[in-house]
Amino acid sequence: MSVAEKQRIASLGGKARRQSLQAARRIADNFRYAAVLGDLRGQPTAVRHLRTFAGPLPGIYPAGS
Repeated sequence: MSVAEKQRIASLGGKARRQSLQAARRIADNFRYAAVLGDLRGQPTAVRHLRTFAGPLPGIYPAGS
């Protein structure tokens, strides 16, 4: 195998390792972000009253639709 081929293979290995480490860092960042969002969200609000509404919701759709 030529020196250039060996260097190319070594370079590919280094790039693969860098991508793997970057992916692991991004995954860890995403889990930390999800944990913070969970802390900010807090407990779900209890529903006090629930009823069925027939028809379009008022104020959402333009007049005449």
